[in-house]
Amino acid sequence: MFKKRSHVKTVFEIGICVENDGEGFHAFCPALKGLHVDGDTKEEALENARKAVILYLQSLIKHNEPIPIAPVQTVSSTGAQETLQTPTPACPPKCIENILVYV
Repeated sequence: MFKKRSHVKTVFEIGICVENDGEGFHAFCPALKGLHVDGDTKEEALENARKAVILYLQSLIKHNEPIPIAPVQTVSSTGAQETLQTPTPACPPKCIENILVYV
């Protein structure tokens, strides 16, 4: 599990599953338990998921909880960058959309 370091921006690549639910779109993140959102369009569902992922990760950090996904890059306040291993997506390939979030 990853713990956030202070004064470091961390980049996460997260798989979001998006499905047509008949009246709109349902998006969820298997890596983040309980993260489910919807939207009238696929794009709206993805944007809602991106916002929800950021809030979810910020809450984990605030409460000093482990983050259940690996970061793909860190950027320190001095501008130094460290690229990390790209995680394997948790969604089936047919419904996955990868998003990048900065926390």
